[in-house]
Amino acid sequence: MPLAGCEVPVSGEPSRIEAPADSSGIAFSLEGPGGAAIVVPVSINGGPERPFVLDTGATLTCLDAAVADSLDLPSRPGVRGTGAGIGGVGSVGIVQADSFRVGDVTAYDLTICTLDLSAIEGVGLEADGLVGLNFLTSFRVGLDFETQTLTLAP
Repeated sequence: MPLAGCEVPVSGEPSRIEAPADSSGIAFSLEGPGGAAIVVPVSINGGPERPFVLDTGATLTCLDAAVADSLDLPSRPGVRGTGAGIGGVGSVGIVQADSFRVGDVTAYDLTICTLDLSAIEGVGLEADGLVGLNFLTSFRVGLDFETQTLTLAP
């Protein structure tokens, strides 16, 4: 269920961000049907980079539940969220990432919702998660489609 909105009883904003003032940008690819999805490399807690869809319609950054389990991310006990998306409304889990890096930009203590994202594979898109507004609103966001570069400036 790619999210159009998510309601959780906790703040989803990172505790702090680190971003160089002179970032040269982050390479992205256009994937899925007609190249409709912007995919960026993301590292969680210093792990290997994984493909994430840049999703300005997702309130929270989201991670496939199976990937979250494999990363052993700490859950927020007693905290559940409600997500609404294309597939309907459902319950989502909530985990915390110590660090969430997109290119040379890092957010710390980021709240992430977990849900089953396997349905996006059915449209020819491989992604482990969605970069949502609780990450993106910390930055001035620029997209250059000619060079396929994402710029995140504090």
